[in-house]
Amino acid sequence: MAYPQNGECSLFDPTLRVKTFYCRAEGEDYRDGGRKVKMNWGSGKKFAIREAGNFNYWDAQQKVLDSSLADFTNAGETTIGDSISVTVTFTVDGKGSTVTPK
Repeated sequence: MAYPQNGECSLFDPTLRVKTFYCRAEGEDYRDGGRKVKMNWGSGKKFAIREAGNFNYWDAQQKVLDSSLADFTNAGETTIGDSISVTVTFTVDGKGSTVTPK
């Protein structure tokens, strides 16, 4: 899976049927005063992720294998079978995001 770069979009797999859609974004690491910093966008719900590769886990609300828990933002809800279309915009400062239904 290729992750979108700044200004690019990423499409969610339309064959998956989910009731609630969560999103998260991470910036590239950078140095600030000699310490390593990474901006993250997401809040409200923690899910298991891995630093590299695929992080699709069943029951991802708990750490599994070599994962860690990271914050995600609720980006929309629907009933199973209904379609959902949203645009998620992340702020430059890493402190928030907006979700706009289409």
